Amino acid sequence: MSEVYRDEVPAHLRTTAQLRSSGRRPVDPSKAAAWLERVFDGDVWRTALHDVTATTPLTSSPPRAAEPARATTSPAREESATWARDVLADRDAVVLDTELTDFTGRVIEIAVVATDGATLLTSLVDPEGAQINPYAQRAHGITAQMLTGAPTLEQLWPKLDHVLRGKRVIAWNAPFDLTRLRAEHRRLFGDADLPDWLTGPWLCAMRKHAAWVGDRNTKSGGYRNHRLEGGHRAEGDCLAALAWIKRMADTAPGAEASTEARADAEARASTEAHPDTEAHPDAVTTGAPAPDLATIRELWPQVLGKVREHSRSLEAMLGKAEPTVVAGRVLTIRHPSSVVGRRVAQSQNLDLLNAALTAVLGLPWTTRVAPHDPTA
Repeated sequence: MSEVYRDEVPAHLRTTAQLRSSGRRPVDPSKAAAWLERVFDGDVWRTALHDVTATTPLTSSPPRAAEPARATTSPAREESATWARDVLADRDAVVLDTELTDFTGRVIEIAVVATDGATLLTSLVDPEGAQINPYAQRAHGITAQMLTGAPTLEQLWPKLDHVLRGKRVIAWNAPFDLTRLRAEHRRLFGDADLPDWLTGPWLCAMRKHAAWVGDRNTKSGGYRNHRLEGGHRAEGDCLAALAWIKRMADTAPGAEASTEARADAEARASTEAHPDTEAHPDAVTTGAPAPDLATIRELWPQVLGKVREHSRSLEAMLGKAEPTVVAGRVLTIRHPSSVVGRRVAQSQNLDLLNAALTAVLGLPWTTRVAPHDPTA
């Protein structure tokens, strides 16, 4: 068996996420050179480590991994899909994620996102002198310099409590985030009673997703958990988890018949929630023709303004993107940078862009990013 590390990892070994952040990927992702092991809440978690000498430049987006074979009528899969559908219908449900100084360290970033994709809270957090583990920093990219001027968790707590009080909290690895925030509450308030949102249990999207995928864990007899590819930043991970919840919900019994009705309802709700939105007059009427390319280009600044309400980083990435083709309600955009184009094409970013298009133009939209063309 490959070497297993529990503390210090040799410099030539990196996780897939660490490699990707430096512009590289394993030649063969299925072959691990070693493993990084952590024990949490009685569970043993292992992350594959790859030798940097057996990597290749990340010159193009790696293909989406095929979902493992599964029974389409699996009771566990249907239960997870129904759970996801019910979560999306719950206005009191929110998705939360944290980034830490270390596996059991202090919170240095936190985000809370509503199930409609609206960001309710996102902030870096000053850990008050706690050092960031170099391996954690390689994963999330947060440095001590970035935390200069950030609020402490004590300063941020009233806003966090306001956002979460009375809510059903969802997290990808719910026991992990719940335990860390309970530890922070104990550090700040001693033996004071926990607020309702910290009493738990939280809803664990990771375990529901594992059952939905149906990839059996031959060692434990349950389902194998899957990593969340959200960029290891709190808001991005929230949106990535929400994107998986939406995908699961779309497979719930009867979902096919209700998807378009739900999308229309969401579009109407968005318009009612933002009466100042200058929607295209033809697009807001069910059955009306979709706007043409010229109209979308004219309204593109408004679309970027909607994106900015949820993600300034995505707005910046889209600054040089250009709408190029419209087919029905499918929009193709192109970006002059292949690296930025790949980031825009991530599912959580496309979900935000689609929501912005829907808010401005009306009715559900789908966006794709054209392959990079250096001659364009």
